Amino acid sequence: MDDVGQLKSVTRSELLHLLAKISGEKDLVIDPELMTILNHFTNAQFLKKNGIAKMFRLDDTFLESATPSRVYLMRPRPALMKCVISQLNGDRKKKKRVKYHILAVPQITHACESMLEYHGFYGEISIQGWPLDLVPLDNDLLSLELPSAFTDLYVAKDQHNIRIVAQSLITLQTLYGVIPTIYGLGKYSSMVKDLFQVLISDDPSLASVMAMGESRVDQLILIDRGCDFVTPLCSPTTYEGLLDDVFGIQSGFVEFDKTVTGKDQPIKLLLNSSDTVYQNIRHRHFSSVHPILSDLIKELQVGYDRRHDLSTVSEMKSFVTDLSGMKQQHRAVATHIGACEVINKRKREGFLQKQLQVEHATLEGLDERECLELIEELINRQVTLYTPLRLMCLLSLTSAGIKSKAYHSLKTQFLQAYGYEHIVIFNRLDDMGWLKEHVEKSVPVFRTASRRLRLIPRDSDRYDLSNPPDMAYVFGGGYSPLSCRLVEHVISSGGWSGIDDLCQHLSPDIFKLSQPTCHRKSPAQLRQVSPSFISLAAAHFLKSTRSDTSQ
Repeated sequence: MDDVGQLKSVTRSELLHLLAKISGEKDLVIDPELMTILNHFTNAQFLKKNGIAKMFRLDDTFLESATPSRVYLMRPRPALMKCVISQLNGDRKKKKRVKYHILAVPQITHACESMLEYHGFYGEISIQGWPLDLVPLDNDLLSLELPSAFTDLYVAKDQHNIRIVAQSLITLQTLYGVIPTIYGLGKYSSMVKDLFQVLISDDPSLASVMAMGESRVDQLILIDRGCDFVTPLCSPTTYEGLLDDVFGIQSGFVEFDKTVTGKDQPIKLLLNSSDTVYQNIRHRHFSSVHPILSDLIKELQVGYDRRHDLSTVSEMKSFVTDLSGMKQQHRAVATHIGACEVINKRKREGFLQKQLQVEHATLEGLDERECLELIEELINRQVTLYTPLRLMCLLSLTSAGIKSKAYHSLKTQFLQAYGYEHIVIFNRLDDMGWLKEHVEKSVPVFRTASRRLRLIPRDSDRYDLSNPPDMAYVFGGGYSPLSCRLVEHVISSGGWSGIDDLCQHLSPDIFKLSQPTCHRKSPAQLRQVSPSFISLAAAHFLKSTRSDTSQ
């Protein structure tokens, strides 16, 4: 499954087919969240060749355009629908005659339809769905790109994303054959499995299409984020994880400003394996990145110095051919060095090193006093509110709650420092089980999982981050991600056997779904549909140590 070209081609063809149904020239107004995602399938030049006159970012401002048709490509969210209605009202006031179309990703919701009907536009707009689910961020990485999915499921209790995930399983198997075995852990994973089976039974032709191709994926593992809340609360120490922490990575792209490039104009960089420099350092511990970049600079200098020894025309021709690639690599190295400098500066200015030490101690279950003192210091210094909150949640999850006196003290200090309007955050975190008071005799599930799955390395003080023995390097040698350890166990043991009782503590919903296949399986590679860059780095380590297995 190294080639995602088929997925890109099919998704692009579906979009063009929907646009082709709308005759004549048309403007395309795009949901800001989808603009970056579209770059993985198509580009502005290609769309203009296929009937798009102009492209706009969706907001509530009036559009100045004379094109007779307008297409809104958007996720069906009330806030975005308000922007659409605002633009339609603007056209109505100016008595503009425009044919309106909405391409909802993946489909329109009743709430959005009700908004259009309330404002009197429902009958004037053609509405279709574009079933976009899997987005290929790299040759070995697929993502659903649903940034609000966690909030929807765990805060708002809105389960509409379950259908998108179930549909993505059909998309995956339609393109790459039936997956013989699907393992799952968690309530939502079980719901995805049940809905997937319902969709197949409702449309038997889907099963036939899925069975036509070779089975190129050996197994799929679905794990609820609720089974591992601890991992995303830990501070990343890989280069890619710190890039996301400092700059923010959106749909595989990162934007660097003047602090990195030294130029006034910011640049947007695609982060995938096509950038050989980035591919070499993305999953490395940050302390290993600088030596690698230094070696690359020396190699480039040796390449440039070849110009002094050119004596024949063929040597000159070969040097000129290589020069373009060297210049491109030179720019990439310079960019990543600039990013490393900014990250180092943030590390020196903040509390990162101390925070990592406290996190490791908290994960190991050592004296919580050090963690409480750091949280109080962060609150008193009024750093961004998410930093002390993250440590409070980490302490609560690993200790089955914070002792009552300490909990109320931290809560009072936090609200006094950041404002009492944030009390709703504590209520929501309590509802989710992330931040609560300790109850006597309650045993933290994390401690049991940590012991059974060896999440904490025994010799963390002598851990070699440049040549790590296990995936704990992604957190500075202090912790192996729980969810990735579960994946490792399923791959090595062929299922949940051996940790059934532990899984019951994480979630009572555990399953194995076997599906018949009719075709010979091709060699498959480990594939990750990842919820975080740290999990991705850990999965990459797992892939490199188990190259003959697949997920």
